[in-house]
This record gives sequence, C-alpha cells and structure tokens, in this order.
Amino acid sequence: MQMLYNTVLRCAKGLISAASMVPDSMAGHGKTRKFINGQATALKHAAEFKAGSENYWFHCASLGEYAIARPIMAEIKKRRPQARIALTFFSSTGVETLRQRRNDMADFIGYLPLDTPSNARRLIGLFKPSAALFMVSEYWPNFLFELKRHNIPAFLVSCIFTESAPHFNPIAGSVFRRSLSAYSRIFCLNSNSVDTLRKIGFDRASAEGDPLVDNALGISQTDWTNEHLSKFCSAGRTLVCGSIHNDADLELIAPEINAHPDRRYLLVPHEIDNAHLRRVENALTVPSRRLSDYTPDMTEHVMIVDNIGQLAYLYRLGAMAYIGGGFTRQLHSIVEASVYGLPIAFGPRTERKILARVLTRLGIASTTSTPDEFAAWANHWFSAPEAELDRIRATAKKFCQEQAGATSRIVTTVLESAKRWND
Repeated sequence: MQMLYNTVLRCAKGLISAASMVPDSMAGHGKTRKFINGQATALKHAAEFKAGSENYWFHCASLGEYAIARPIMAEIKKRRPQARIALTFFSSTGVETLRQRRNDMADFIGYLPLDTPSNARRLIGLFKPSAALFMVSEYWPNFLFELKRHNIPAFLVSCIFTESAPHFNPIAGSVFRRSLSAYSRIFCLNSNSVDTLRKIGFDRASAEGDPLVDNALGISQTDWTNEHLSKFCSAGRTLVCGSIHNDADLELIAPEINAHPDRRYLLVPHEIDNAHLRRVENALTVPSRRLSDYTPDMTEHVMIVDNIGQLAYLYRLGAMAYIGGGFTRQLHSIVEASVYGLPIAFGPRTERKILARVLTRLGIASTTSTPDEFAAWANHWFSAPEAELDRIRATAKKFCQEQAGATSRIVTTVLESAKRWND
C-alpha cells in the first residue's frame, strides 16, 4: 500500500510539473493555477527559510486550521523569542492571504510540497525542525516517517478520532496507522478520541481542549475597526452570515432575507471570486451592496463582504450569527462568534464539531436544516428583548472563558520535547 501511495504521488508530482509549464495567459490565475504554481516552486521557496538553532515547523491545510496554529505560534515566540517558525499550507488561500498580511509570527510561509519521500527528505533538511506540529487531520506518511527517522518530535493538534477515520479502513488503513507512530503526542478535543486511538494501539494521546478558543478570545480583545461596516451595523440589529459556502447555505438563508427587506444582514462568502459573489447576489431579490462599492449614502440593508480575513472580527458587529458550511463536513468556526456572546445557527452536519453540540445544549446554538427553521430562529432573535440577548451573551462568554488554556498546556509539552531533542 505504501508503494502504491508513493507511485500515485510521484505521478501527481509529474503532472503538476507539466501543468506549471503552461503559461498563465492560457491557464488563468484561479486557485487551481495558484496551487499548481505553488507546488512547482515549493521547495525552491522553502530554501529561503533561514534555520536557526531552534526551529518549529507548523503545517495547516488552510486558513481555518491556521486559527488553531496561530495562538500556539504566538506562545512559542513569547516563551522562546529566538525560535524560528516555518509555516506551510496545502491550500493557496492560506499562503496567499498570510503573505499579504505580512504575518509577523512566521519566519517563512509557503506551500507544503507533495508527500513524496524525496520531498520529505529535502523539506525537513531545509527546515531542521526542533519539533513539527500538524493541525487537525494531517497524516502525511512520508513527512511523518522522515521526522521519525530523525527522532524529531511531531504533534497532531486539535483532532477528533472516530472509527470512520482512514486509520480504520481495512484496505488503506495500514499506511495511516503506521504514520501515527511518528507522533510524540496527539492532542485530542475529547476523551472519546483518546479512547478510539487506544483501540488501534496508540496511547500517547490526551484531551487538552481547543486552541481555537484561545485564538478567538485573543482576537476579540484586539483593537479593530471598519468605519463602513460599523456604520452599516449600527443602524439596527444585524445578522452576520459568516463563511457562506455553497448553494445549500444560500437556499437556507435567502428566503428569510428576501422576506424581510427592512432587516440588516452582513453576508460573508467563503469564496470571493466574482462567480461566488454573483451566486450570492442572484439568490437575493432584495437590494444588496458589496463592501468594496460602499458609499455613505447607501440604502441597501444587505452588505456582502468581498474580502478575506476579517470574519473573526466582523462578528463583534452583529447581534446574532449564522455559521456557514453546516451542510458539509466543513462547518466553519463556531467559537469565533461565540466569544462575542452571539446566539448562533448552523446547518445539520455537526459531527466534526464538538462545540456545536455543547453550545446547543446550553441554548446558545441552534441547528437549522430548512428555510422555515432558519426563519423561525431569525424571527425570534430579531424581535427578542434585549434582556434575552444579554443572557445569551453572558452564558456564551462565560463558557468560552472556562474553555481557555489549551494553548499553554500544548506549548509546554512541545517545548519540553524540543528541548530534549536539541540537547
């Protein structure tokens, strides 16, 4: 199975190399093209990382996973100012967005090259990590085997394990089970995951909580303003619809928005290319305005945010929030809205979100599967007394504060392991 895995990746590497030779004028500049170009030059750019005596390699699939890595990176930099951090992504969104932000915690931001044995040897030789940290569900066997070969501590952070994980697959599972042996520790989100890992013989796991909570709390305490959005939202209760993924999200929320042209809605699509923005606009029968087209005299009650990277801050402007992606396995971050005390709603797919189920039990969150269910939820919170909103705010904020602290516990373990390796 390992041989088949490597053969497939080598073929993919060859195809990417060939595709990168096609001029941009013929292939365009979309996400796929950015990914191909990024893969073709991943190792060349990785060579720009200037390794020091203490280096940490973080890998995230995309921006959602970066929200988990971010507080851990900040805490490592706080405790070990001399440490150098290399941050890799598999998606173009993560790389492009953070390069534009000029992220000051990572000393290098780039693409993770395909998981071939040669790429693994080259990348780890360039990064010289004292420890490597992978977010959520990253099981790259060759990178992990190479880390293990050099006795470099590796960690998997903020994960959930069930028996539907690839490690339990009777055909392909052996490769993934072997890759687990490279992890010095797996930080799970719940004790059930720890028990599940024990079933396949892995006993270096612990339930430490979610660094996403620490990240969201830090953002909520960060100064941030947007004059246009603040003015728009201050005119009345605003429902923030964050990370609208696809037609299922739109089919759920659009009837409610179209039925109430007097209410205010802030829509934040997950993708902001023109095709996705037009899809949102076409679902609406009420007037809407893109943020980039804002004017002080605008009369529209629907604002569409057509930039990336502000959602975690935008929730502070709302009275309630709908979280997109809940009709897929990719329900977006719930905690980003919860730290501001907002009542929240989302679609029915919550199997990968422990927090969704906990907040539902507390009365803070609601699952909405149909337009009628969403309309009932929205009608309630648009008309609810302020005292009821205050009660939800207090409950949600108290809960989030009680969940804080995972970052510190994780970093302590990582630094102790890295020290032993450096020594």
